[in-house]
Amino acid sequence: MSCRRATGSQDKHKDGNKITCAAKEWSNNRRWSYLIEDADNMCYAVGGCAGAGPAATYVAAALQFFAASQCLLQESYPRQAHVTNGSHYDFIVVGGGTAGSALAARLAEENRFSVLLLEAGPNPPEESIVPGLRETLKETPYDWNFTTIDDGVTSQALASHVQRQPRGKMLGGSGSLNDMVYARGHPEDYYEWADIAGDVWNWTNVLDYFKRTEHMTDSNIIRNKELMRYHGIGGAIEVSGAHYPHSPNSKLMQAFQELGFAAVDDMTYPYKIGVGKFSHTIRDGRRDSSLTAMLNKVKSGKLHVLRNTFATKILFEGNKAVGVQADSEGRNLFVYAKHEVIVSAGTFNTPKLLLLSGVGPSDILNQFDIDVVQDLPVGQGLQDHVMVLNFMTAERGTCKLSESDGYFNVIKYLYNGSGTLSYSDSIGAYLPQKDKEAHVPYFAIYPSCIPAGQMTSNQCVRGIGFTSEICEKLQKENEMHELIVAAVVLLKPQSRGNVTLKSLNPDDDPAIYSGTFDDEADIEGFPDAIEKAVSLVNTTHFKKLGARVVDLTPESCRGLQEPQRTRCSVRALALAAWHAVGTARLGAVLDAELRVRGLEGLRVADASVMPTMVRGNTNAPVVMIAEIAADFIKNQYRDK
Repeated sequence: MSCRRATGSQDKHKDGNKITCAAKEWSNNRRWSYLIEDADNMCYAVGGCAGAGPAATYVAAALQFFAASQCLLQESYPRQAHVTNGSHYDFIVVGGGTAGSALAARLAEENRFSVLLLEAGPNPPEESIVPGLRETLKETPYDWNFTTIDDGVTSQALASHVQRQPRGKMLGGSGSLNDMVYARGHPEDYYEWADIAGDVWNWTNVLDYFKRTEHMTDSNIIRNKELMRYHGIGGAIEVSGAHYPHSPNSKLMQAFQELGFAAVDDMTYPYKIGVGKFSHTIRDGRRDSSLTAMLNKVKSGKLHVLRNTFATKILFEGNKAVGVQADSEGRNLFVYAKHEVIVSAGTFNTPKLLLLSGVGPSDILNQFDIDVVQDLPVGQGLQDHVMVLNFMTAERGTCKLSESDGYFNVIKYLYNGSGTLSYSDSIGAYLPQKDKEAHVPYFAIYPSCIPAGQMTSNQCVRGIGFTSEICEKLQKENEMHELIVAAVVLLKPQSRGNVTLKSLNPDDDPAIYSGTFDDEADIEGFPDAIEKAVSLVNTTHFKKLGARVVDLTPESCRGLQEPQRTRCSVRALALAAWHAVGTARLGAVLDAELRVRGLEGLRVADASVMPTMVRGNTNAPVVMIAEIAADFIKNQYRDK
């Protein structure tokens, strides 16, 4: 998509930088047609989408009209590098997602280092910038579209009996399509990491790295000195709040408070839990990520970014990683690293690349006739938050968005970057574990609201992954009534899955075995957590609207008595919360400084390194990991 500045044609935006262009070529009509057709996918069900549903359709269509005269969504991505076979760099970073973008940006700050960043996908499309369109890129070419392997036991009420695992296949990775929630987990998570991998990973130390990247602007937080002890000002990524007292989520907040949840101003504050609105990585109505806020700001000529380039093998000389073999738009490319190859390809692609390169369990490598470079438990230890969606139906009065409201918000966004498309208003409610510390969350409830007439069965199947039978039932319920969705999420699972190879073909997806409920202890708390979530129907607001619970109990569970009936349903309806970690974990595959054990010149920095799951979204912790990795590397090669 190209855009040129028109002579004498420049309008003022609220930040003074908006440029109006006389002409602009809109060359991606097929992609936008696809977006318009499927813009109403089921984002509501996994945390809510301010301005999604019909507004997504409106904005997609309107943008085609306005794009001819406005460069509203222009972003200055790094230019494509010219890389020849046999080229040498100080560092090669594999994967330009959240971790890779942050790490490459930090290394490029050192003018003495040359850095090559390899990304399998292209630049993000324009709609990735709009917060209200954050769900529209899933199940598109910008998504790896991973799914788990059917284990025959769990998730049997999902289409094809598999859990969807969307991951960004573009510069910025999943940070270009996620919900932008700023969460860190809990201090207990990092003390656990320190016990496993060394004191550098304790809460006190990682907090400094969280604060380093953060620019907190949430007004409810910056006014509070106690809360600001845990936040940074002046970092690269803005962490902002959206406080709209008449939004649907405000009514949900009030209902949870009626149920006894304390109101919380800062959902990252480690010593109080309850219900509150999350802060988000949004700046001036646009997604703010390690890509937009860090990589795109690099001025050094030592940074080289090569898109549409998929790493297929790490090259070794003895036990030292010396380079990478990659498919670069059909060209077989060999590039070499003087110091290190750093793998930041994500929880699923990192173990796949390591295994294809001979780093992993020897029995797996022998099975595929791969020469063993280093015998390590790569791919083992997969964890993810487990999510069960609960639906309640109610008369209109909580989340209604009229057609005129949708159009008006499109106009507001295109005019000055404001309105419901410019922010996210997601909320959460945390529950502690019984007989444990009251400030340590165990389950989370993420509520959202679907306006009447918004859901179709096809959108439900594609957006959530339920079977067509369940989705048809939800569509019927939604024809005349609003749906209140309560996603109940286990924050600290004990179960473990694994990621391995399907074949020797690098183009084949990895085999993902979720391991959901392999440890029966993980299912124990769900009945109580679900009962608490659906008790929303008994609050004052929802009683007035005649709210009731939609029974999605699978047929195979209907003959059972409680609580076995709920446990059976939970097993069948279990979804991944898209926070997978742990497949190249600290303490097992990596040493304390993220170096692959027993090898030289090879390091990993992404969500796969987490030795245990954190109690929250994983994007901010991944940026923190990249920040720490950058310091490890700079210190190691300070005089080289």
